[in-house]
Formats: sequence, C-alpha cells, structure tokens
Amino acid sequence: MAEDKITLDPTTPRELQDEIDHTKTETGAMAMVQEEWEKGINRMQPYHRQWFLNTAYLLGFQHLVWHPSRNRLWLPPSRRRQVRMTSNLMMSAYRINLSKLSSGNAAISVLPNSNEQEDVDAARLAQKVWFHIKNDVHWKQLKRRLVGWVLSCGNGFLLTEWNPNSGEMLSSVKEETTEIEQVDEMGNPMMNEMGEPVMQSKQQVVGVEQYRTGKLSIKTLSPFSVIPIGSGTELDECDSAIVGEWLSLEEIRRQFPDKGKYVTPEYRDTASTFEKFLDGLVSPTTSQINPQGASGEPSEKGAVVKRYWQKSTPEFPDGRMIICANNIMLFMGDNPTPKDNNGDRPLPLVHYREIDVPFRLWGRSSLEDQIPDQKAYNKALSIILEHHSLFKGKWIVPRGAHLKESNLDSSADEVVEAIPIGGQMPHMANIHPPQPTLFNVLKQHRENMMEQSGVREVSRGALPSGARSGVAIQLLQESDTTQIGTTAIDIAEADARVANLALLIASERMVVPQKIRIIGKNNEVDVVDNFTGDMLRGNTQVVVAGTLGAPFSLVARKAEILDMEQRGAFINPETGRTDWRTVMELLEFGQTQDVFSEQALDEAQAETENREMVNGAMPIAKRYQDHQLHVKIHNRRRKAPEYIELIKQQPQIDQMYEQHLQQHGAFLTEQIQAANAQAMAAQMGGQQQGGAIQEEVQDDQFATPDEGIQQGGPM
Repeated sequence: MAEDKITLDPTTPRELQDEIDHTKTETGAMAMVQEEWEKGINRMQPYHRQWFLNTAYLLGFQHLVWHPSRNRLWLPPSRRRQVRMTSNLMMSAYRINLSKLSSGNAAISVLPNSNEQEDVDAARLAQKVWFHIKNDVHWKQLKRRLVGWVLSCGNGFLLTEWNPNSGEMLSSVKEETTEIEQVDEMGNPMMNEMGEPVMQSKQQVVGVEQYRTGKLSIKTLSPFSVIPIGSGTELDECDSAIVGEWLSLEEIRRQFPDKGKYVTPEYRDTASTFEKFLDGLVSPTTSQINPQGASGEPSEKGAVVKRYWQKSTPEFPDGRMIICANNIMLFMGDNPTPKDNNGDRPLPLVHYREIDVPFRLWGRSSLEDQIPDQKAYNKALSIILEHHSLFKGKWIVPRGAHLKESNLDSSADEVVEAIPIGGQMPHMANIHPPQPTLFNVLKQHRENMMEQSGVREVSRGALPSGARSGVAIQLLQESDTTQIGTTAIDIAEADARVANLALLIASERMVVPQKIRIIGKNNEVDVVDNFTGDMLRGNTQVVVAGTLGAPFSLVARKAEILDMEQRGAFINPETGRTDWRTVMELLEFGQTQDVFSEQALDEAQAETENREMVNGAMPIAKRYQDHQLHVKIHNRRRKAPEYIELIKQQPQIDQMYEQHLQQHGAFLTEQIQAANAQAMAAQMGGQQQGGAIQEEVQDDQFATPDEGIQQGGPM
C-alpha cells in the first residue's frame, strides 16, 4: 500500500506522516472526526452557555441562571410568596428586527467572465437560475429561520450542497448486448469459412432503471451544530468544519441506503448537547434530563450524523468529505463542492453574524446587552407588584391575642374577637405607596433596552415625545436603520456568497436537462427548457448590486416615492404624463394588475407574439389590440443582445418582425386618420354652431326696443 501514502516533504516528521496516513483509513478517519468534534464541543462551551441564556430570555424564561456544577440552566428556588414577574421586552424588539432583516431582499448580479456576448448571455441566464433556486428552496422561509438564529445567538449558517436523492424521478431503459447465432431460412445455424457459427450482436431490454435528476439543497444550521476547525477569524480561513445533526434511524437509512442500516441508536447526551439543553429550556425546573424511557432504551431512536468537510490542501488537493454516525462510516471521499475561481474546493458553509467582533470568528448578539436591563426591569416590576399586594391588608397582631388568620377576611358584618396584649389590639399596618424613583428605574431600563436593540418608539409605531415635524421622525427612523444597517449589509454580502456557491454547484452537477421556471413581471412565466450546468460557461461570480442602505420603514419609502412623483421622476416620455402604473407598483399597491388589466393583457399578448416569431411562427395583428404598446414591446425585444445574435444565424426572423410591425403600423395609421377625421368633424360642427350664435347676437343688436321687448317677453 505504499502508493496510497501522501508524501508532504522530505523534512516532514515521521509522526506527522504516519498520522496523515492513518486518517486515510476508515478507522483513523472516524477517530479523527470524533476527536475534533469533542474538542470543538469543549472549546465552544463558553459560547454555548451565552447562547442558551440568550435563547432562554428570548423565550420568556428570564429568571434562569447558569448552574456551573450542573453545567445547565437552572431556576433558583424562590422565597415564600415571592412575585416573579416577567415582562418580555426583548421579544418585541426581536420581532421588529426579524421583520426588518428578513423582509429585505438585496439585489444581486452575476458578473460575466468577459465582454464576449456568450459570457454576457450566460451571466443573464445564471441570474435566472438563481431566482429559480430561491423559489425551489423556499428562500424567504430559510432567511426567516436564519435571521432568527443570527439575532438570538449572533451567528447562523447556510449549508449549500447537491442532493442526488432528490429531484424529479426519471426512467431509462436498461439494455444488454447479447450474442446469438445466425440461422438461415430453414432454421439451420450459419457457419463461416472456419466452420464456426456466425454470431450476431443484439441489444436486449432487460428492465427499466429509475433515477432522480438531483436537486440543489440549501439548509439553515444553528451555531450549536457547527464546529469550525482552524485558527482563522473568518470561516473561509478555517481548514475544515464539522456539522453535527441528530437524525432518526429511518432518515439515516433513507439518505444512506447502503451503510445506514448498520447504524445503531445512541443516547442524546454529550453527543448532542444542543438538543439536551433545549429540553432543559422547555422544562426549566427539571433538575435532570432523562433522555431514556422507563425501559432504559432511548426515547427516540437516532444518532448524531457528523459531516466533516476539508478544503483543498497540499495533502488533499481535492479536499475531503467524511460522514459517520455512531462509529459507522457512511461516506468517505473527496470534497464534492466544485472548485472556485482559484481552483480550490471551499467549504459549503456560509457564516452569518449580527455583530462582527474583531479578532474573533464568532459574532455577538445584541441580546447580550439587553439581558442585564431586562433582568433589572423584571426585578423592579416584581417589587412593585409585591408592594401592590400589601394594599390588600397587612395585619399586626400581638402574640397571644388568639386571633386566627381566617378571621381577617373581607366580611363587613363579622365580629372579630381578640385579646389585647399590653394594651395593644390587632390593627392594619400603614403601607406607604412605592417610591416614584422605582417607576423612574423602570423607565430608564426600558430606554436602555431601546438603545441597545436599536428599536425605539418610532419603530414601534409610537410618536416620540418632542417629535413634531416629519423631518424629526425621519431622522429617528434613520437612526434605527443605521444601527442595524451594518448587519443588513453583512447579510446581503453573505447572500451573494451563497448564490455564488449555489451557481458553482449548479454549473457542475446539473447534467440532466431540467426546466427553469421564473415568475416575472405581471405574473408572466419565463421558462428555460433543457437547461444544463454547462450553459453557464463558468459565469458564477455574484456581487451585491444596488443600495444596501434603503429605508426599512414602509411609510418613509412610500413618502419618498410620492415625493419623487411630484418632482416628475416617473414621467412617461411617450405621453408626457405620470406613469401611474410604475408608481403603484413601487408603492406595492395590491390591485395594480386589476387597475391595468387591459394593458397587462396586451403586454402578455405581445410577449406571446415575440415567442412565436422567435420560433418561426408569424402572428397576425388584430384590430382591437393596443398597437402602440405592441410596437414598443416588439422593438424592445429587437434591441436585446440575444436577439441580435439570433438574427445573425436566422435573418428571416427579423424580416418576420418587420412584416408584423407593418401590420400594427397599418392599424395605427387607420386609427390616426379616423381620429383626425373625427376631430375635424367636431371642429366644423363647432364653427357652424358658433356662426349661428353670432348671427343671433347681431340680430339682437340691430333690433328696435319694441322688438326687443317682444322677443324677451313682458317686462
């Protein structure tokens, strides 16, 4: 097996060479993955502790503390009749920021590799493929889950990989080549010159083979399940990473049909830290978590599947991927992630952070700053409620007065007997109201949390005190937007990296022709038939386009659009009037398509005619169509670069366009002539009516007084 050894360098220590050779075996590889996993879990304990505390406070368990000996969240015992009030101010700020960050959709563009028209067209196609992928993986739902992790723990991950067990199910005929003897007309075997039977090759159908086309998968990962390996401050600087995921035995056997059946169930203890402590959050008063049933068997039969990815290294130029579960090797081979523009195989993970901390890989959550104020707020509120309960009546009873507690109720006609002790009779204590400073403390903690979360009164829909003008309110909105703006920029740039990785995988793994469908403007469907990854020509580099600092406030955005409309920014050059359809679409007016339904029908018909002419069919213009709109849409298609390239190969298509446009032009000329004739008729009618009125006025001017009286009637 000397040929399997990896030679690093003549000066490489023998121990390191032996260690690398050992990891090439299944036993050594699994041991290496398990060792790195356990080391990573221990190394991540301080971060996990803070993330669990953040999650607990966000879920409303705001009286928990971390028990160092039990290494879990714990609810301390309370004193008798202690009030533990929880007013979850963190959740409202979390939901507002979640809506801001998940509703934004930064525009991305695919850069062509060169100025050649083939690369430009391939980049446009890659843009469509990315839109198709987003729709296929339910991108909006993924982003909401991802942003939830980012806001609660400060970190989140997206895993992008190719799933060969998904996609459309296809069938192919399975044939085998067999050799049969040739026979003559009489059915006797035919012989050659050597006296040997003449054989004939024949294809014979032996069955039908079913297979799937495969599908690109994008999955949200929690920071608890990812263990980066390396000393870099960015995930791209790490050499490798491990993702641990608890899967049921049925799911393991479905994903790995060959070796998954050998995986035995394991207990959800230290091997699955996140699930264990999540159970503790649901039942915070439980002192111990028992993951087993009454019989000692695991309550859910499954195992932690550990996926190990390694980038391209001098030792492993194609990287490595190792998948194992409970000491069973499920897969071991090269890193399946396609090579990037540098020729290296990257990790299929993209890291998202809320607050970037210098010189540290892991991000930070703003919840960490809110927890002390939230805790103090709850404590002050609990004190107020405890004090309020004292107003029901606190009795001072001398010892030995023989007065039962049950006698001190709210009955007005009850006679209470008591023995005076030292001349003192039972009496109600004089309870003073809470100090006003306690309410000032509540207000101060609430304001502190607004500052820390970046969600102030204006973002909650309340008018801030002292703000009267619209400019002041916009400045406050901009302040909230600015505070979370850096997180939005980081998320948009991470989205571009996910798109780049997805297009890389699509360009290499989409070998079976597939149909790409995109919903465009006016619900028009753009379909690309028989798409394969090689059609992208390696144009997969994605950048963020447009402005990332757009206002999150819908009201501010609509006000800005209406202000631009008043300044003439949406004037249609053909009509010289405001293009209200564009304005209503920008305002996200729900009934835009209904208001402009007739125009939308003409636009859809014109696009249908474009497709027909590109495919060689000649459409016929109809008298009832909007010919001016049709001419505009047809000429817009003729300006497209792909059309210019098309007519170089098929010039008859451009001639077909000319003939079709002449049909629309004839109808337009007819309509213009009819309109001019109608206008002239209206003008002539106006002149005749004006002449009659003028003659009547002249007759009135030259009439005698008596005639005027007679014409006007009795005075």
